[in-house]
Amino acid sequence: MKVKKLIVWFGLILFLTSCTQDTDTNSANDDQNDEFTKFTKISSDNFIDQDAANQAKKVLTKYEEIKTIKAVNTSKYLVVGIEVHHNKRFQLTDLRKEFTKTLKKKFPKFKTELSTDKKMLIELDRLENDINGNNISNKQLEKEVKHIIKLSKEQT
Repeated sequence: MKVKKLIVWFGLILFLTSCTQDTDTNSANDDQNDEFTKFTKISSDNFIDQDAANQAKKVLTKYEEIKTIKAVNTSKYLVVGIEVHHNKRFQLTDLRKEFTKTLKKKFPKFKTELSTDKKMLIELDRLENDINGNNISNKQLEKEVKHIIKLSKEQT
């Protein structure tokens, strides 16, 4: 009888300890919270002012759903491309609306364009590198931004 009680108690303790959450192990959610949002600050010696783009990146880094941010601005337009964590893509339309609303509230003098499309991120990354390397003029920047906005309006 004592052996049966001992086995039952041992089984019960084993069952209860195996069902508790272990805080020391890394799960997928813990990994995402530990990662920092990736963005680069744009600076240029030319007369291409990228303060609005840098401020937009700063504003959006507060959201943990965003993984990568790329942004470029001209005198009229602010174009932002973001990459969202994979498990947050189910709420992508809601997140896009929320981020767009935030950007339009913070930057009322710019026509704001936000996209989660991968091709937009690639184009914005290329444009940021051109600005940082002083390889682009204001006129070319305007042309490229209009082209990127046109790309964002396309439906694939």
